[in-house]
Amino acid sequence: MKTQIRKKILDEMNLITPQLRAQMSKKIFENLLSLDEYKKCWALMTYVSFDNEPDTICIIKDALSKAKTVCIPYVDWNNLSMYPVQIFSEDDIDFSTRIPQPFSETRVDPEEIDLIIVPGIAFDLKCNRIGRGKGFYDRFLSGSHRAIKIGLAYDFQILDSIPVSTNDVKMDIIVSETRILKVC
Repeated sequence: MKTQIRKKILDEMNLITPQLRAQMSKKIFENLLSLDEYKKCWALMTYVSFDNEPDTICIIKDALSKAKTVCIPYVDWNNLSMYPVQIFSEDDIDFSTRIPQPFSETRVDPEEIDLIIVPGIAFDLKCNRIGRGKGFYDRFLSGSHRAIKIGLAYDFQILDSIPVSTNDVKMDIIVSETRILKVC
């Protein structure tokens, strides 16, 4: 069932024009900025968007301009894990890889992070999430992180209900271009 949902949503994402992606991402960004959880955080971790995901570069630039600590995930493909690495500008991101990563591999303690912005293929009204299927975020988020977990999504990615496995980690908040789902 998750495989079919992934395929359906990814097919829809592939139809998004660059102009529509920019418009929807701007609205998602504005909704994120309205959250007290974002305003009050001092350290955040965010994915770097690719493949028509909601744009996160604007979030990175905004957080850096507000002197927040900004981390992005370094993916360790050998161990199927990831860890946060602090960046100081967009120049610290290697965009030459399929999944953009930091040039540095210097780890940041996950317990220092207040807020984690999480990608997803699909979410539901109970704040469950389906990712790309490798489990990187579920493994990372299942640790004893105190951080608030925020999923970014286009409206069509939010379904009434999605299948859930025992290792899936719920989001605290989901932000789309037209709504904010909190404490689902």
